[in-house]
Amino acid sequence: MKSLKRWLVRVSLGLAVLAGFAPALTAQAASGVTKVPARAAYVMDAQSGQVLYQQNANKRYPIASLSKLLTVYLTVKAIDQGKIKWTDQVPIDHNLIRLSHNSVFSSLRMKSSDQFTVKELVVAAMVASSNSAASALGNYVAGNNAAFIQQMNQQCADWGINAHFISSSGLDNSDLKSYGYRLPGTGASEENLVSAKAISIVAQHLLQADPEITQIASKTEATVNGTTIYNENSCLPGKSQYKKESQIDGLKTGYTENAKLCYTATFWVNGERMIATILGGDTTFSAMNKLIKQVKQTYQLQATALNSRNVVLVNGASVLAAPKTAQVGSWTQGNQTDTVTTQFKPQLTTTELQTGQVQSGDPVGVMTVADQQTGITQHVTYYAQSDATLFTSYQAFQPAATQPAALLKTLTTQTAVFDAN
Repeated sequence: MKSLKRWLVRVSLGLAVLAGFAPALTAQAASGVTKVPARAAYVMDAQSGQVLYQQNANKRYPIASLSKLLTVYLTVKAIDQGKIKWTDQVPIDHNLIRLSHNSVFSSLRMKSSDQFTVKELVVAAMVASSNSAASALGNYVAGNNAAFIQQMNQQCADWGINAHFISSSGLDNSDLKSYGYRLPGTGASEENLVSAKAISIVAQHLLQADPEITQIASKTEATVNGTTIYNENSCLPGKSQYKKESQIDGLKTGYTENAKLCYTATFWVNGERMIATILGGDTTFSAMNKLIKQVKQTYQLQATALNSRNVVLVNGASVLAAPKTAQVGSWTQGNQTDTVTTQFKPQLTTTELQTGQVQSGDPVGVMTVADQQTGITQHVTYYAQSDATLFTSYQAFQPAATQPAALLKTLTTQTAVFDAN
């Protein structure tokens, strides 16, 4: 799966677009979009972060198993930092095995003799929403449950999003107390409280870190360690609420009595990746299809195609570079004149400049696409399609060698005098 390390580097260089990094067109109640029959709703462009609809989007609510989106993100992050591997065998403690035997809280029964890899547990968490799988991942990533919950909350603080986690699975303390997973210092019935906007941004980060996660989340069923598991996402192909025109390919559902039905969906509109979240509904799947349909009818996509280009680097070196994405877009509610400008700038990393080498797949430039009408500015990284040599050590030091420093000239003269005597 795509390296999170490289993505984190791009973020540090300012080369990635995440929600909050650029001004966004916000629609509190966009014309043509009726109120969603749920506590909260949020629709955003996954690449630009542009907000197309929001309803109580910043208020925190219980989100049940949508919590697993952050658990899986932190797992992917640990993998790409080299701390763990997809193929690692993950121990399942006795309490989680007991939890897996509770038919109310479990979708994957586990035995003490079972062995699960990190990848298998991610599949179990994303497809079947296994609470034991998610908790086991948290233990493995951070060493124990409390440490992992701390990581979850710290990550949210780093992103600046409105969230409070006490559970890696989404179960609340009243459910966890019998299994030794109640976080010390938290209330007897405390639960994860996260806003619709916040969990949508978590999903955005997960898609950035691992674009292939939808290939897992879109499975209606899967086999884990010989057991067939099933997806409760009713908007997937073959399910009761499937609508071809919605183009939904994930991402996660959740339900508890307190949270009601929660759903973060990923879908496509004219080649643009989108994210929508509905929290606390009773008809959330049908409401999601309606919300997507109305957003499509209300907004028009102004797309800018991005093509490969020959990038001239330092010392005349050049390389063919391809963009991270084939297009970027902004959304308007009316006809738009040509207000989009583009500007490309070669941009090398510190490592590339230090080594004088560009490897295939390395970032070499940034295209800035600005839409004056919506206020959306997007920065798209371009990557080298082949190796290139910027300069050699000889080239780097030759100019200095032809211009001796004053001290070197003096020492040379003194040496000549001594030789003469």
